[in-house]
Amino acid sequence: MTKAHVAGFLSMKKIPSLRHQTLEDTFSPHANSLTIVRWLFAALVVVSHSFPLGGYHGGGDPTSTFFKGQTDLGSISVAGFFVLSGFLICRSYLSSNRLGLYLWRRIIRIMPAFWMALLLVAFVLAPLAWLHEHHSIHGYFSAGPASPWHYISANFFVSIYQWNISDLLHATPFATTGHVMAWNGSLWTLRFEFICYVLLGIAGFVGVLRYRSLIVVATLFFYGVAVLHVLDPSYGTNVMPIFFSNDLASLPFLFFLGALFTLYQEKVILDDRLGIAAVLLTIATLHEGGWTIIGLPVFAYALIWFVCRVRFSQFERIGDPSYGTYVYAFPIQMFLAEFGYSNLGHWSGRWGALAYITTSVALASLAGLLSWHLLEKHALTLKQGVPGVTALKRHFTRNPTPE
Repeated sequence: MTKAHVAGFLSMKKIPSLRHQTLEDTFSPHANSLTIVRWLFAALVVVSHSFPLGGYHGGGDPTSTFFKGQTDLGSISVAGFFVLSGFLICRSYLSSNRLGLYLWRRIIRIMPAFWMALLLVAFVLAPLAWLHEHHSIHGYFSAGPASPWHYISANFFVSIYQWNISDLLHATPFATTGHVMAWNGSLWTLRFEFICYVLLGIAGFVGVLRYRSLIVVATLFFYGVAVLHVLDPSYGTNVMPIFFSNDLASLPFLFFLGALFTLYQEKVILDDRLGIAAVLLTIATLHEGGWTIIGLPVFAYALIWFVCRVRFSQFERIGDPSYGTYVYAFPIQMFLAEFGYSNLGHWSGRWGALAYITTSVALASLAGLLSWHLLEKHALTLKQGVPGVTALKRHFTRNPTPE
Protein backbone atom coordinates (compact mmCIF):
# COMPACT_ATOMS: atom_id res chain seq x y z
CA MET A 1 0.00 0.00 0.00
CA THR A 2 1.45 3.36 -1.06
CA LYS A 3 1.69 6.44 1.10
CA ALA A 4 -1.06 8.03 -0.98
CA HIS A 5 -3.39 5.11 -0.22
CA VAL A 6 -2.57 5.32 3.49
CA ALA A 7 -3.20 9.06 3.49
CA GLY A 8 -6.52 8.56 1.74
CA PHE A 9 -7.59 5.81 4.11
CA LEU A 10 -6.53 7.49 7.34
CA SER A 11 -6.93 11.21 6.82
CA MET A 12 -7.20 13.82 9.54
CA LYS A 13 -8.69 17.21 8.89
CA LYS A 14 -6.28 19.92 9.96
CA ILE A 15 -7.79 23.17 11.14
CA PRO A 16 -5.10 25.70 11.98
CA SER A 17 -6.99 27.86 14.46
CA LEU A 18 -7.89 26.25 17.77
CA ARG A 19 -10.58 28.86 18.26
CA HIS A 20 -12.51 27.60 15.22
CA GLN A 21 -11.81 23.90 15.77
CA THR A 22 -15.28 23.11 17.03
CA LEU A 23 -17.28 19.92 16.71
CA GLU A 24 -19.63 21.72 14.31
CA ASP A 25 -16.70 22.61 12.05
CA THR A 26 -15.01 19.23 12.29
CA PHE A 27 -17.70 16.58 12.11
CA SER A 28 -18.62 15.38 8.64
CA PRO A 29 -21.62 13.02 8.30
CA HIS A 30 -19.95 11.47 5.25
CA ALA A 31 -16.33 11.27 6.40
CA ASN A 32 -15.87 9.85 9.88
CA SER A 33 -15.02 6.60 11.64
CA LEU A 34 -18.41 5.96 13.23
CA THR A 35 -19.09 2.71 11.38
CA ILE A 36 -15.75 1.04 12.04
CA VAL A 37 -15.70 2.17 15.69
CA ARG A 38 -19.17 0.78 16.31
CA TRP A 39 -18.19 -2.48 14.64
CA LEU A 40 -15.03 -2.63 16.79
CA PHE A 41 -17.16 -2.14 19.89
CA ALA A 42 -19.45 -4.98 18.76
CA ALA A 43 -16.40 -7.19 18.13
CA LEU A 44 -15.02 -6.38 21.59
CA VAL A 45 -18.34 -7.41 23.12
CA VAL A 46 -17.93 -10.74 21.33
CA VAL A 47 -14.41 -11.06 22.73
CA SER A 48 -15.60 -10.28 26.25
CA HIS A 49 -18.48 -12.76 26.02
CA SER A 50 -16.20 -15.48 24.68
CA PHE A 51 -14.81 -16.23 28.13
CA PRO A 52 -18.08 -17.07 29.93
CA LEU A 53 -19.75 -18.56 26.84
CA GLY A 54 -16.74 -20.62 25.79
CA GLY A 55 -15.62 -21.47 29.33
CA TYR A 56 -12.19 -19.86 29.12
CA HIS A 57 -10.25 -18.04 31.84
CA GLY A 58 -12.57 -19.32 34.53
CA GLY A 59 -15.56 -17.80 32.76
CA GLY A 60 -14.44 -14.22 33.37
CA ASP A 61 -13.15 -11.53 31.02
CA PRO A 62 -9.41 -11.29 31.87
CA THR A 63 -9.38 -7.56 31.07
CA SER A 64 -11.37 -7.04 34.27
CA THR A 65 -8.17 -7.75 36.20
CA PHE A 66 -6.27 -5.01 34.35
CA PHE A 67 -9.19 -2.68 34.96
CA LYS A 68 -9.10 -3.41 38.72
CA GLY A 69 -12.56 -4.99 38.62
CA GLN A 70 -14.20 -1.70 37.61
CA THR A 71 -15.37 -2.88 34.20
CA ASP A 72 -14.43 -5.10 31.26
CA LEU A 73 -14.18 -4.90 27.48
CA GLY A 74 -17.87 -5.60 26.97
CA SER A 75 -19.02 -2.91 29.38
CA ILE A 76 -16.63 -0.35 27.91
CA SER A 77 -18.02 -1.13 24.46
CA VAL A 78 -21.60 -0.72 25.65
CA ALA A 79 -20.60 2.63 27.17
CA GLY A 80 -19.19 3.65 23.80
CA PHE A 81 -22.39 2.58 22.06
CA PHE A 82 -24.48 4.80 24.33
CA VAL A 83 -22.25 7.85 23.82
CA LEU A 84 -22.35 7.51 20.04
CA SER A 85 -26.05 6.71 20.11
CA GLY A 86 -26.86 9.89 22.03
CA PHE A 87 -24.66 11.91 19.67
CA LEU A 88 -26.34 10.52 16.53
CA ILE A 89 -29.91 10.15 17.79
CA CYS A 90 -30.02 13.76 18.92
CA ARG A 91 -28.97 14.77 15.41
CA SER A 92 -31.73 12.53 14.07
CA TYR A 93 -34.38 14.23 16.19
CA LEU A 94 -33.19 17.70 15.21
CA SER A 95 -33.34 16.73 11.54
CA SER A 96 -36.83 15.22 11.76
CA ASN A 97 -38.19 17.62 14.40
CA ARG A 98 -41.38 15.53 14.64
CA LEU A 99 -41.86 13.00 17.40
CA GLY A 100 -43.77 10.51 15.24
CA LEU A 101 -41.21 10.53 12.41
CA TYR A 102 -38.35 10.39 14.91
CA LEU A 103 -39.77 7.32 16.69
CA TRP A 104 -40.57 5.66 13.36
CA ARG A 105 -36.95 6.05 12.29
CA ARG A 106 -35.76 4.55 15.55
CA ILE A 107 -38.12 1.60 15.14
CA ILE A 108 -37.06 0.75 11.59
CA ARG A 109 -33.42 1.03 12.59
CA ILE A 110 -33.38 -1.39 15.52
CA MET A 111 -36.45 -3.60 15.26
CA PRO A 112 -35.96 -5.50 11.96
CA ALA A 113 -32.60 -6.99 12.96
CA PHE A 114 -33.85 -7.49 16.51
CA TRP A 115 -36.84 -9.47 15.26
CA MET A 116 -34.61 -11.41 12.89
CA ALA A 117 -32.35 -12.33 15.83
CA LEU A 118 -35.40 -13.72 17.66
CA LEU A 119 -36.47 -15.71 14.59
CA LEU A 120 -32.95 -17.02 14.03
CA VAL A 121 -32.90 -18.46 17.54
CA ALA A 122 -36.47 -19.75 17.63
CA PHE A 123 -36.59 -21.42 14.24
CA VAL A 124 -32.99 -22.20 13.27
CA LEU A 125 -30.46 -22.43 16.09
CA ALA A 126 -32.66 -23.67 18.94
CA PRO A 127 -34.32 -26.43 16.86
CA LEU A 128 -30.88 -27.68 15.83
CA ALA A 129 -29.79 -27.61 19.47
CA TRP A 130 -32.96 -29.53 20.44
CA LEU A 131 -32.23 -32.08 17.74
CA HIS A 132 -28.66 -32.36 19.03
CA GLU A 133 -29.81 -32.97 22.60
CA HIS A 134 -32.93 -35.09 21.97
CA HIS A 135 -32.10 -36.72 18.60
CA SER A 136 -35.56 -35.75 17.40
CA ILE A 137 -37.47 -32.54 16.80
CA HIS A 138 -40.51 -34.01 18.56
CA GLY A 139 -41.69 -31.85 21.45
CA TYR A 140 -39.75 -28.73 20.54
CA PHE A 141 -42.67 -26.67 19.22
CA SER A 142 -44.99 -27.77 22.02
CA ALA A 143 -42.77 -27.02 25.00
CA GLY A 144 -45.40 -25.08 26.93
CA PRO A 145 -44.51 -21.66 28.36
CA ALA A 146 -40.87 -22.14 27.31
CA SER A 147 -41.79 -22.77 23.67
CA PRO A 148 -40.29 -20.92 20.70
CA TRP A 149 -43.70 -19.32 20.08
CA HIS A 150 -43.66 -17.78 23.54
CA TYR A 151 -40.02 -16.79 23.05
CA ILE A 152 -41.09 -14.65 20.08
CA SER A 153 -44.22 -13.16 21.66
CA ALA A 154 -42.69 -12.49 25.08
CA ASN A 155 -39.66 -10.71 23.65
CA PHE A 156 -41.32 -8.98 20.70
CA PHE A 157 -41.16 -5.43 22.06
CA VAL A 158 -37.44 -5.16 22.96
CA SER A 159 -37.81 -6.08 26.65
CA ILE A 160 -36.62 -9.66 27.17
CA TYR A 161 -38.88 -11.79 29.38
CA GLN A 162 -37.88 -15.25 28.14
CA TRP A 163 -34.17 -15.90 27.76
CA ASN A 164 -34.08 -19.59 26.93
CA ILE A 165 -36.19 -22.09 25.00
CA SER A 166 -37.19 -25.46 26.41
CA ASP A 167 -34.34 -25.73 28.94
CA LEU A 168 -31.70 -26.02 26.22
CA LEU A 169 -27.95 -25.28 26.51
CA HIS A 170 -27.57 -26.96 29.91
CA ALA A 171 -24.34 -28.68 28.80
CA THR A 172 -22.58 -25.48 27.71
CA PRO A 173 -19.90 -23.72 29.79
CA PHE A 174 -22.26 -20.79 30.36
CA ALA A 175 -24.53 -23.09 32.37
CA THR A 176 -21.81 -23.29 35.06
CA THR A 177 -21.48 -19.53 35.54
CA GLY A 178 -24.62 -19.05 37.63
CA HIS A 179 -26.13 -16.58 35.16
CA VAL A 180 -29.62 -17.00 33.76
CA MET A 181 -29.34 -19.36 30.80
CA ALA A 182 -29.86 -17.29 27.67
CA TRP A 183 -29.79 -17.65 23.93
CA ASN A 184 -29.09 -13.98 23.44
CA GLY A 185 -27.83 -12.20 26.53
CA SER A 186 -26.73 -9.14 24.54
CA LEU A 187 -30.28 -7.97 23.89
CA TRP A 188 -30.75 -6.59 27.41
CA THR A 189 -29.18 -3.25 26.44
CA LEU A 190 -31.69 -2.52 23.68
CA ARG A 191 -34.52 -1.90 26.13
CA PHE A 192 -32.56 0.80 27.90
CA GLU A 193 -31.35 2.32 24.66
CA PHE A 194 -34.94 2.56 23.43
CA ILE A 195 -35.97 4.17 26.73
CA CYS A 196 -33.29 6.79 26.09
CA TYR A 197 -34.69 7.30 22.58
CA VAL A 198 -38.16 7.89 24.01
CA LEU A 199 -36.90 10.25 26.73
CA LEU A 200 -35.01 12.31 24.16
CA GLY A 201 -38.03 12.35 21.85
CA ILE A 202 -40.33 13.52 24.65
CA ALA A 203 -37.80 16.20 25.62
CA GLY A 204 -37.84 17.43 22.04
CA PHE A 205 -41.61 17.23 21.72
CA VAL A 206 -42.28 19.35 24.82
CA GLY A 207 -39.59 21.83 23.84
CA VAL A 208 -36.96 20.98 26.45
CA LEU A 209 -34.23 20.53 23.81
CA ARG A 210 -34.54 24.23 23.03
CA TYR A 211 -33.24 24.93 26.52
CA ARG A 212 -29.95 23.07 26.46
CA SER A 213 -29.20 23.84 30.09
CA LEU A 214 -32.10 21.60 31.12
CA ILE A 215 -30.47 18.66 29.30
CA VAL A 216 -27.26 19.51 31.15
CA VAL A 217 -29.17 19.28 34.45
CA ALA A 218 -30.71 15.93 33.47
CA THR A 219 -27.31 14.58 32.41
CA LEU A 220 -25.74 15.68 35.68
CA PHE A 221 -28.58 13.99 37.56
CA PHE A 222 -27.87 10.65 35.87
CA TYR A 223 -24.17 11.19 36.49
CA GLY A 224 -24.81 11.85 40.17
CA VAL A 225 -26.81 8.64 40.54
CA ALA A 226 -24.03 6.66 38.80
CA VAL A 227 -21.41 8.16 41.12
CA LEU A 228 -23.63 7.53 44.16
CA HIS A 229 -23.84 3.87 43.24
CA VAL A 230 -20.04 3.61 42.94
CA LEU A 231 -19.42 5.38 46.25
CA ASP A 232 -22.13 3.46 48.11
CA PRO A 233 -23.31 0.30 46.27
CA SER A 234 -25.36 -0.66 49.33
CA TYR A 235 -27.62 2.34 48.83
CA GLY A 236 -30.84 0.45 48.24
CA THR A 237 -33.36 3.05 47.05
CA ASN A 238 -33.68 3.29 43.29
CA VAL A 239 -33.70 6.95 42.36
CA MET A 240 -35.10 6.13 38.90
CA PRO A 241 -37.33 3.09 39.55
CA ILE A 242 -39.46 3.57 36.43
CA PHE A 243 -36.62 3.62 33.92
CA PHE A 244 -33.25 2.55 35.33
CA SER A 245 -31.89 0.98 38.49
CA ASN A 246 -29.04 2.87 40.15
CA ASP A 247 -26.39 0.49 38.83
CA LEU A 248 -27.46 1.31 35.26
CA ALA A 249 -27.53 5.11 35.65
CA SER A 250 -24.31 5.39 33.66
CA LEU A 251 -26.23 4.37 30.51
CA PRO A 252 -28.60 7.39 30.34
CA PHE A 253 -25.74 9.58 31.56
CA LEU A 254 -23.60 8.54 28.59
CA PHE A 255 -26.51 8.76 26.15
CA PHE A 256 -27.42 12.30 27.15
CA LEU A 257 -23.76 13.28 27.36
CA GLY A 258 -23.50 12.21 23.74
CA ALA A 259 -26.62 14.27 22.98
CA LEU A 260 -24.99 17.30 24.60
CA PHE A 261 -22.11 17.06 22.15
CA THR A 262 -24.68 17.58 19.40
CA LEU A 263 -26.60 20.31 21.22
CA TYR A 264 -23.42 22.26 21.98
CA GLN A 265 -21.54 21.36 18.81
CA GLU A 266 -20.70 24.99 18.04
CA LYS A 267 -19.01 25.33 21.45
CA VAL A 268 -17.25 21.96 21.89
CA ILE A 269 -13.56 22.30 21.02
CA LEU A 270 -11.98 19.30 19.32
CA ASP A 271 -8.22 19.56 19.64
CA ASP A 272 -5.79 16.73 18.95
CA ARG A 273 -3.81 17.46 22.10
CA LEU A 274 -6.96 17.30 24.21
CA GLY A 275 -8.05 14.16 22.39
CA ILE A 276 -4.79 12.32 23.00
CA ALA A 277 -4.76 13.47 26.61
CA ALA A 278 -8.33 12.17 27.01
CA VAL A 279 -7.32 8.78 25.60
CA LEU A 280 -4.39 8.54 28.03
CA LEU A 281 -6.50 9.65 30.98
CA THR A 282 -9.16 7.09 30.03
CA ILE A 283 -6.56 4.32 30.10
CA ALA A 284 -5.19 5.62 33.40
CA THR A 285 -8.59 5.58 35.11
CA LEU A 286 -9.25 2.08 33.80
CA HIS A 287 -6.02 0.80 35.28
CA GLU A 288 -5.66 2.94 38.39
CA GLY A 289 -9.27 3.64 39.40
CA GLY A 290 -11.87 6.34 38.98
CA TRP A 291 -13.43 4.90 35.82
CA THR A 292 -17.02 5.97 36.55
CA ILE A 293 -16.27 9.30 38.19
CA ILE A 294 -13.51 10.54 35.87
CA GLY A 295 -13.06 7.99 33.12
CA LEU A 296 -16.59 7.91 31.65
CA PRO A 297 -16.88 11.63 30.78
CA VAL A 298 -13.27 11.71 29.57
CA PHE A 299 -13.88 8.57 27.50
CA ALA A 300 -16.90 10.24 25.91
CA TYR A 301 -14.78 13.21 24.79
CA ALA A 302 -12.00 10.92 23.53
CA LEU A 303 -14.52 8.90 21.54
CA ILE A 304 -16.21 11.89 19.90
CA TRP A 305 -12.79 13.36 19.10
CA PHE A 306 -11.64 10.11 17.52
CA VAL A 307 -14.66 9.48 15.30
CA CYS A 308 -14.58 13.08 14.05
CA ARG A 309 -10.86 13.54 13.54
CA VAL A 310 -9.72 10.10 12.39
CA ARG A 311 -11.57 9.11 9.27
CA PHE A 312 -11.85 5.47 8.22
CA SER A 313 -14.68 6.27 5.83
CA GLN A 314 -13.61 3.63 3.29
CA PHE A 315 -14.78 0.93 5.74
CA GLU A 316 -18.34 1.95 4.95
CA ARG A 317 -17.99 0.68 1.40
CA ILE A 318 -18.70 -2.85 2.64
CA GLY A 319 -21.79 -1.71 4.55
CA ASP A 320 -22.52 -1.34 8.25
CA PRO A 321 -22.21 -4.70 10.06
CA SER A 322 -21.98 -3.17 13.55
CA TYR A 323 -25.55 -3.59 14.82
CA GLY A 324 -25.98 -7.02 13.28
CA THR A 325 -22.67 -8.18 14.72
CA TYR A 326 -23.94 -7.19 18.16
CA VAL A 327 -27.40 -8.78 18.01
CA TYR A 328 -26.39 -12.07 16.32
CA ALA A 329 -23.09 -12.78 18.08
CA PHE A 330 -24.37 -14.19 21.38
CA PRO A 331 -26.63 -16.88 19.84
CA ILE A 332 -23.86 -17.82 17.40
CA GLN A 333 -21.44 -18.25 20.30
CA MET A 334 -23.96 -20.28 22.28
CA PHE A 335 -24.59 -22.45 19.24
CA LEU A 336 -20.86 -23.14 18.87
CA ALA A 337 -20.66 -24.07 22.56
CA GLU A 338 -23.73 -26.31 22.27
CA PHE A 339 -21.97 -28.37 19.61
CA GLY A 340 -18.76 -28.73 21.58
CA TYR A 341 -16.69 -25.87 20.19
CA SER A 342 -15.70 -24.54 23.61
CA ASN A 343 -13.35 -25.24 26.49
CA LEU A 344 -15.42 -28.33 27.30
CA GLY A 345 -15.21 -29.76 23.80
CA HIS A 346 -13.26 -29.59 20.58
CA TRP A 347 -11.44 -26.32 21.33
CA SER A 348 -10.18 -27.12 24.82
CA GLY A 349 -6.48 -27.04 23.93
CA ARG A 350 -3.85 -24.33 24.17
CA TRP A 351 -5.27 -22.25 21.31
CA GLY A 352 -8.90 -22.92 22.18
CA ALA A 353 -9.78 -19.41 23.38
CA LEU A 354 -8.15 -17.77 20.36
CA ALA A 355 -9.92 -20.16 17.96
CA TYR A 356 -13.28 -19.61 19.67
CA ILE A 357 -12.89 -15.82 19.70
CA THR A 358 -11.70 -15.63 16.08
CA THR A 359 -14.49 -17.86 14.80
CA SER A 360 -17.12 -16.03 16.85
CA VAL A 361 -16.06 -12.60 15.62
CA ALA A 362 -15.85 -13.79 12.01
CA LEU A 363 -19.25 -15.48 11.99
CA ALA A 364 -20.95 -12.64 13.87
CA SER A 365 -19.44 -10.05 11.51
CA LEU A 366 -20.56 -12.07 8.49
CA ALA A 367 -24.06 -12.28 9.96
CA GLY A 368 -23.99 -8.54 10.59
CA LEU A 369 -22.91 -7.82 7.04
CA LEU A 370 -25.62 -10.07 5.57
CA SER A 371 -28.16 -8.46 7.88
CA TRP A 372 -27.19 -5.01 6.66
CA HIS A 373 -27.39 -5.86 2.96
CA LEU A 374 -30.43 -8.14 3.07
CA LEU A 375 -32.52 -6.45 5.75
CA GLU A 376 -31.39 -3.31 7.54
CA LYS A 377 -30.54 -1.02 4.63
CA HIS A 378 -33.83 -1.91 2.94
CA ALA A 379 -35.76 -1.10 6.11
CA LEU A 380 -34.04 2.28 6.20
CA THR A 381 -35.52 3.17 2.82
CA LEU A 382 -38.74 3.63 4.79
CA LYS A 383 -37.29 6.33 7.04
CA GLN A 384 -39.61 8.95 5.57
CA GLY A 385 -42.60 6.68 6.25
CA VAL A 386 -44.39 3.83 4.50
CA PRO A 387 -44.88 5.07 0.90
CA GLY A 388 -48.60 4.27 0.59
CA VAL A 389 -49.49 5.68 3.98
CA THR A 390 -47.40 8.79 3.38
CA ALA A 391 -49.08 9.39 0.02
CA LEU A 392 -52.54 9.07 1.61
CA LYS A 393 -51.62 11.52 4.36
CA ARG A 394 -50.42 14.03 1.77
CA HIS A 395 -53.56 13.53 -0.27
CA PHE A 396 -55.91 14.19 2.64
CA THR A 397 -53.77 17.11 3.79
CA ARG A 398 -54.13 18.73 0.36
CA ASN A 399 -57.79 17.74 0.09
CA PRO A 400 -59.35 18.01 3.54
CA THR A 401 -62.84 16.64 4.02
CA PRO A 402 -65.37 19.51 4.13
CA GLU A 403 -67.22 19.86 7.40
